[in-house]
Amino acid sequence: MSALPPSSSDPKELAERRLMSLSRVYEVASGLLDIEDVTALLRRIVDSIRELSGFRHVSISILNRGQGIFTNHVLAGYSPDEETAINNSPEMFEMGSILADFREDCRISRMGFYVPVEKQTASVSDFVAVGDKDAATAPRKSEDSWHELDLLYFSLNDRKGGVIGYLQVDYPANGKIPTLETVEEIELFATIAAVGIENSALYTRTVELLQENEMKTQRMTGLLDLIRSVVRIDQLDVVLKKVAETIAMTFGFRKTTVSIFSPGSDSVVLHAMSGYTTEEEEQVRNSEITRSKVLEDFREEFRVTKTGYFIPAESQRDVSEFALVENPQNAKKKRAGSDAYHELDLFYFGVYDREGRIIGYIQPDYPKNGKIPTKETMEAIEAFSSVASIAIENSALYAQMAEGERQTKMYLDLLTHDVGNFIGPVNAYLELLLGTTPLTDKQQKYLASALDAVRSTTHLLRNVKRSAQMMERSEVEIVPVNLTRTIHQTSDDAKAAFVNRKVDIQVNAPDRDIWIMADNLIDEIFYNLLTNAIKYDEHDEAIVEVEVEVVEVDGKRSAKVRIADHAIGIPDELKDKIFVRGFRDMVRQDRPFLQKTKGAGMGLSLVKALVDRYSGRIWIENRVYDDYTRGSVFTVLLPKP
Repeated sequence: MSALPPSSSDPKELAERRLMSLSRVYEVASGLLDIEDVTALLRRIVDSIRELSGFRHVSISILNRGQGIFTNHVLAGYSPDEETAINNSPEMFEMGSILADFREDCRISRMGFYVPVEKQTASVSDFVAVGDKDAATAPRKSEDSWHELDLLYFSLNDRKGGVIGYLQVDYPANGKIPTLETVEEIELFATIAAVGIENSALYTRTVELLQENEMKTQRMTGLLDLIRSVVRIDQLDVVLKKVAETIAMTFGFRKTTVSIFSPGSDSVVLHAMSGYTTEEEEQVRNSEITRSKVLEDFREEFRVTKTGYFIPAESQRDVSEFALVENPQNAKKKRAGSDAYHELDLFYFGVYDREGRIIGYIQPDYPKNGKIPTKETMEAIEAFSSVASIAIENSALYAQMAEGERQTKMYLDLLTHDVGNFIGPVNAYLELLLGTTPLTDKQQKYLASALDAVRSTTHLLRNVKRSAQMMERSEVEIVPVNLTRTIHQTSDDAKAAFVNRKVDIQVNAPDRDIWIMADNLIDEIFYNLLTNAIKYDEHDEAIVEVEVEVVEVDGKRSAKVRIADHAIGIPDELKDKIFVRGFRDMVRQDRPFLQKTKGAGMGLSLVKALVDRYSGRIWIENRVYDDYTRGSVFTVLLPKP
């Protein structure tokens, strides 16, 4: 460790000086609480050192590790010209050259390094703000005198011991090399400066992390919003417009476009534009943009992410090929810095289908901060482009589905309307023939079978039409419905469907009307149950007993409808399965009681769907407890208003 001149021998003077220094140290240390503005703290430190220690020049410089230089100089005692020279000479404060002076043979205290002119190898031209160049080339006047080129540094370290800056004093007022006591006083202020710089850096990093998290949250929110649009299968232009606007807003681009390649041609369709004026949008849309020209830029040398490409201005050949250049003058200038965005820079993010074929691209442009986006930002934008890919494919699938639905509806209308019109007269003529024409037993049997087939077809068409109506309604409008009136009306309709049979439907219901929560499809429940009861009753007279009452179940009032028939019955093991669509086809082969039945078997599945629609319940029991062959009882429970 280098030796310094001895301190003053006057105890009183030393005590007063120490008291003054400690008082100022305490005063300056209170500034550590203001971690947002470290410059103000450092300014008070350099001013205090200059006042107490008698140095004309005092400075603090902070290390910028990214640039490898000491910068953000806080200066005291320098003239405006000297300050300008220091701030305009970053090469003079290169980290390696400064740290080279922090060597053990020059250490004078824990943080201090005194580098006398005799130990320096640099020339006068390597120094900034030299006050007297003649004195700089002259030898030291005496052993304790300060030389023009002497250097006195105080290393500012973080809590891990890493250098984060330095404090430098120069030109002592008495022209002497400072005493150890003076160095120790300055070291106290240097310690406060180091703590302040580190705290400020930690605060700044905390704020940056909070901002980053907020930005990531905004990006995730935007991405989730887009995903919701895709899941809803919104219109393609709506989703792609949202993609463009979300990318522009979330990632700070002034302009963004989403374009799709036209199948079977070289043209490009601009589906969404964000940030463009009306005139700019018209100019871009009227430009000749081709698939082949765009794909020329999708080269490996320009790839920055899996689907992202950055084509720097330096690689552009012809400015006239650009659809839009905001500022032609900037297009002629060189890039302002290595991370600066240029007027002619291009960003593309490819949009691919599930087969990996490119079907379009997203082009964000003109970042608001004027910087080339970071790798993290590029990867986040890539996630948004993936959503666009899904949206485009979903839109195509939705269009196919809509076309299929349109055709299905057309055929359904044909089936339920036109075919129904054909069957109506056939049914009437068969009934007329059976009722008015003398027939042999064999002829009557054949005509009865034909009439039964026509009625089954009519019943099927009715079920198909009602099922289609139920599926077409995306929202169920449940309103109070008069159940009593519905039961009586469907009983009449069921008997009318079997004009050549003797049918007795016995309805036992209260005199007052019973209301339930349903819609205009409620009659299909009871029409299907009643017609099934008649159709599968092999007796000369089909008898069906209907009982309606109000009950309380689980503390809630409900309407209970009990329909008992004398038909062929349903085995116990099939009672829970009979409401499933296609049930009859699954069991007809090994169930004799079903082999002779006809029909599509969709009536009971429709019944179950409607009961569920109204939040009700339905179940089946034997009419006679231990003998299913003597008929069934269908019980329907529906909520009251």
